[in-house]
Amino acid sequence: LLAVMALAIGIPLGTMGAFALANYIADLVNFDIASYAIDPQVWLLDLAVGLGVPLIAAFVPIRSATKTTVREALSDQGMNLRARGSFIDRMLRRVRGLSRPYILSMRNTFRRKTRLLLTLTTLILGGGIFIAVFTVRASLLTTLDGMFDYIDYDVVVSFPRGHRADRLLDHALAEPGVVAAEGWRFNSVRRIRDDGTESMNIGLRAPAKESALVNPTLVEGRWLLPGDTNAVVVNTILLREEPDIGVGDQITLKIEGEESAWVVVGLVKGTPPEPQVYVNQRHFSELVGGVGRIGVVFVVTDQHDLATQARVAENLEARFESAGIEVSDAETSATEEGQIINQFNVLIGFLLIMAVLLAVVGAIGLMGAMSLNIIERTREIGVLRAIGAGNSSIFRIVTAESLLIGAISWAAAVVVSIPLGLAMNRLVGDAIMEAPLIYRFSVGGVLIWLALIAVLSFVAS
Repeated sequence: LLAVMALAIGIPLGTMGAFALANYIADLVNFDIASYAIDPQVWLLDLAVGLGVPLIAAFVPIRSATKTTVREALSDQGMNLRARGSFIDRMLRRVRGLSRPYILSMRNTFRRKTRLLLTLTTLILGGGIFIAVFTVRASLLTTLDGMFDYIDYDVVVSFPRGHRADRLLDHALAEPGVVAAEGWRFNSVRRIRDDGTESMNIGLRAPAKESALVNPTLVEGRWLLPGDTNAVVVNTILLREEPDIGVGDQITLKIEGEESAWVVVGLVKGTPPEPQVYVNQRHFSELVGGVGRIGVVFVVTDQHDLATQARVAENLEARFESAGIEVSDAETSATEEGQIINQFNVLIGFLLIMAVLLAVVGAIGLMGAMSLNIIERTREIGVLRAIGAGNSSIFRIVTAESLLIGAISWAAAVVVSIPLGLAMNRLVGDAIMEAPLIYRFSVGGVLIWLALIAVLSFVAS
């Protein structure tokens, strides 16, 4: 009955949450959702978990209770006298400097070991996932910083058609605050597979010769050399759709309607969402025409803050327009990086919601365990009050016990979060970039979880 009631509330709430998340993601990629649907497998899984897990969880205590004899049930006073000579008691006798209420708290914490283990398991899983999510976020940002370093620019200006490289670069370098500029060529190509089918659109990038801005994060192979002709470097995003491509393979690219053969010489990490390939600019220009002409200018400014980047981007656009050169877009690196981080934050936010929910479930479990402990120790508390323990002493015993459980779970969660973070890093990296993320353990996540578990433990007591 409890499981059915929970499903009756949880499924509608989950459905509303799913639609809200779908709308949020749709806004990010700029389209409207015309209709909503949920996979029938999700309903079946929800019912199976929602009904099955409570029954499985209830089986052990029910089985244990039905084995209790009438005499044991009638004589049970809620005081585990067998724990009196336990290892914990012997250790606590050696403790000096703690008041009796705190020693009692430590003893009571380990009285019901099975209950303690179940409570700790939920809290440790919640904490481990919570810290691991922060680790994934830190790793994502570290990985993104490394990937954005491979084109170390501040402003990029794009043009709808090609112009003489010297003309565009002269205008760019004449702008105050600009210390360097490079001309690139962009295009859109498709791969012709062995079976004759075509891939999706792939972004082609032809960097300037001996570019000073390129510092690629190589996964395999090498970067382009000035003397390369039909050499191509692909990014890891492309491998999501074309997993058969490897370093050393020959691939066929369709560029402006013409097919040409290329040899893959390197694999670099890519920034979502676009798959990209990199080729030698001179060879590309000879292949499609327009030698000495470029369509994109990358600019480096003397100051790298967002205000300087925005000012230079605006001034460059005005400068080119006044010279009769049409500009299609002028964007800062900070803006582009922020857009990608916002997309990642959707995933991180979703994972954090799951982690917080687990933490709340753990806190509810701790609250239930503490309530049962108090009920079982009603007579014991009566004895303590009879020999002089006041309200504050009883309060300290209970809160210290709850905080001790929280502290134990926090320490274990930190340990558990390391393999969890490594596994999540690999899963998220493979799903987004086809390459593992650069691992960066989140100390901030550890400290935030410590504060959160302390509050939850105090409230639960």
